[in-house]
Amino acid sequence: MTADNTPASVDGASTPYLTASADGTLWMSWMEPAPDSSWRMRVAYRPAGGTWSSPQTVIADPLLFANWADFPAIAVDARGRLVAHFLRRSAPGKYSYHVWVSTSADRGATWSTPQRLHRDTSATEHGFVALVADTNGVDAAWLDGHATDGEDGAMSVAFGGVDTLGRARADTMLDTRTCDCCQVAGARTTDGVLFAYRDRSPGEVRDIAVVRRDAGGWHAPAIVHADGWVTKACPVNGPALSARGHRVALAWFTKARDTAIVQLAISDDDGATWSAPRRVDDGTPLGRVDVELLADGSALVVWMEQTSAGHADIRARRMDGDGTSSAAFTVSATSDARQAGFPRATVLDDQQVIVAWREVGPPSTLRLARITLTLAAAR
Repeated sequence: MTADNTPASVDGASTPYLTASADGTLWMSWMEPAPDSSWRMRVAYRPAGGTWSSPQTVIADPLLFANWADFPAIAVDARGRLVAHFLRRSAPGKYSYHVWVSTSADRGATWSTPQRLHRDTSATEHGFVALVADTNGVDAAWLDGHATDGEDGAMSVAFGGVDTLGRARADTMLDTRTCDCCQVAGARTTDGVLFAYRDRSPGEVRDIAVVRRDAGGWHAPAIVHADGWVTKACPVNGPALSARGHRVALAWFTKARDTAIVQLAISDDDGATWSAPRRVDDGTPLGRVDVELLADGSALVVWMEQTSAGHADIRARRMDGDGTSSAAFTVSATSDARQAGFPRATVLDDQQVIVAWREVGPPSTLRLARITLTLAAAR
């Protein structure tokens, strides 16, 4: 593992997000303070074998919502067009904000007029978005707060996206009772698309569910594993998904029976059925997981592990398809504070994974690391 250079240089930069396009280009988005004390979303790219481009501004707006757990992201569609989502306040309320999308056909130099991703315009919370590129644009799923105006209302998982012309698609509800503030994860398989999220039962059981669509349409949401985590408060700790072909890796955090665990489950049928979960962490996890499925069928799981009061490690462990696993290794020491955010990872090629995170200061900066792996014969 080696340190990698970052395109973000402004003190206070936060919420890095990574993705890689089919041609080997690495993309990164992040939020940073603007000179007028508002926020702006930035993006940069690094072509295979090249250097980072100058950062471009997706949007600068005093109404932008900047949050450690609900953060902007980008996706690159099959035509090479960039799609970005970000959050804008819709009313004075603390969590009154909407999801907006914008597209770029020139590698981030110019951006389309932003469009609201969802039809609902209520002054409620909308966010925690997963973007999944496809041949017809970008699919998206998010937490929608349209039903939370009342005392007993719950968040929903909604589905929509952006078409090939950059227009927001009509949205639909996939699950009408979900956890309030855990990120949605998404992935594309050979047969379709699936999303993972933290469910919320009437009895406040908050386990991980998946909902998937194939040629036959949407399947009903299903719990991946009955952890049985009962909690009345949202843990702010969403799952992570990664897919190659029919194989899917799902990582998540639970604290069922007051035992904190990071787990991994594998599906070889596009998310229809799942293996028994395998424990990933080293005994004191904070969660904040990400996962990347590798070409040989193994999965690299990234998470945060508590090391002492106020301190944590960003760790990674490779979980092989035969049930074995490597020793965990530390990507970086970090803070356990919310300001440290969520480490994000992406596969750059079949043998390299890039990890991004926020180093809490002062100064607070973004860091990157490159993990080089030796793969077995591909599945």
